[in-house]
Amino acid sequence: MKKRSRSLRTHFLALYVMLAILCGIVVPALGAWFSLRTLRTYQEQRFQDDIDALKDSLIALYNEEGKWNHERIRYILRPTPPWGGMIITLSDASGSEIYTLKPRNHNRNRRINPENNTQILKFALKNQNYNHTIGFLELNFRKPSGRLEREFVSYLTRYTLIGAVIMIIVACGLGFVVAGSLSRPVIKAIERTKRISHGDYDYDSREKIESGIVELDDLSRCVEDLGRSLAAQENLRHRLMTDIAHELRTPLTVTRTQLEAIADGVWEATPERLNLCVNEIERLGSLIEDVENLARLEGEVINLKFERTDMREFLQTAIDSFTALFERSGINLHGNLENAIFCEIDREKFRQVIDNLLSNAQRYTNPGGEVSVKLSRAKSGAIIEVRDTGIGISEKDLPNIFERFYRADESRARVTGGRGVGLALVKATVEAHAGKISVESIKGAGSCFRITLPLA
Repeated sequence: MKKRSRSLRTHFLALYVMLAILCGIVVPALGAWFSLRTLRTYQEQRFQDDIDALKDSLIALYNEEGKWNHERIRYILRPTPPWGGMIITLSDASGSEIYTLKPRNHNRNRRINPENNTQILKFALKNQNYNHTIGFLELNFRKPSGRLEREFVSYLTRYTLIGAVIMIIVACGLGFVVAGSLSRPVIKAIERTKRISHGDYDYDSREKIESGIVELDDLSRCVEDLGRSLAAQENLRHRLMTDIAHELRTPLTVTRTQLEAIADGVWEATPERLNLCVNEIERLGSLIEDVENLARLEGEVINLKFERTDMREFLQTAIDSFTALFERSGINLHGNLENAIFCEIDREKFRQVIDNLLSNAQRYTNPGGEVSVKLSRAKSGAIIEVRDTGIGISEKDLPNIFERFYRADESRARVTGGRGVGLALVKATVEAHAGKISVESIKGAGSCFRITLPLA
């Protein structure tokens, strides 16, 4: 059976009402029960204290007089509020009645029936000096009817219910206001995500609602960040699709034009023209191969053959292989490599990473410039830096240079030979080695690519 859902506002409102009922009825009811028990305990203790005081007074009288003095007994047992509703009988040690105190409205002919809601208490009075019984004190009284207790409970219950009703009404109003303030940012976030799901990435700052609650404000902020990120990704996707189509169309157009001209007899099928067609086809094949390699490296299934490698030796070999190319280009290439740094890498795949970075550095550095490769150790792992003094990358292009087929208008233009796939392959390979890659660049001042790898 499908669980019935309800709105966030209804949920909060119901929660407030339940809390109000709990606080307005259950808690006061428990308080009334404890208060009643405390009242009864107090009454019983007060009654016992009055009896003990009466016994002490009678014993002190006997000790002082040496006998029972009727006048003084009458003074002690005179009708007072504690004893006004009971029959008190004092007897001597043999049980003979000495004095009896009766209520003023007591009917002499009425006999006290113990079964008629009455209670009889009898105490022995003992001389403390000689520890012998000097008399007996008997209390015959009607049990309390509990009228005061019932009135107390009645008043307490009445005011508890009135307070509970007022509390529930206040809680409903407060809950409605609070629930609305809590649910409003969530509702706005839901509406925003629905617009984003339909491709509406535009953000209107007038729709922003600050609830004052950290979690809800973070939710709204994250939804807006998501919308901006998706908008940027959508723009990038359009640009990448355009670049891919252009990259694929160019060699196909050149080859088709050459072959149609040869087929129509406009051009002669010379080896030069045929070689041009072959080169364009190879260029197309190379582009397709790059895309396949990128998809394979970015896929979940990737087979790397890790080996514990001395990174100084590995990087020095790569530097030596590029030295001749850099010398012909008039660029100074040198390394600053620390010893005893080992990492688990796939030599062949990671060599492609270093070759790609060095090729880019050579391509975008003017003659007379400098390229350095640095290897160092840090707490985060082994740090590899490839720094150049080339043309650099503009700030607006910097966040996207690792995207496939992305090329900046100037620093990565087609005239330099880049297809916008190399750095995407570099990033995929580094991440497959559980590493990270980042870049710092200043337009016209050069770039620095930094790779972090776990130590072996």
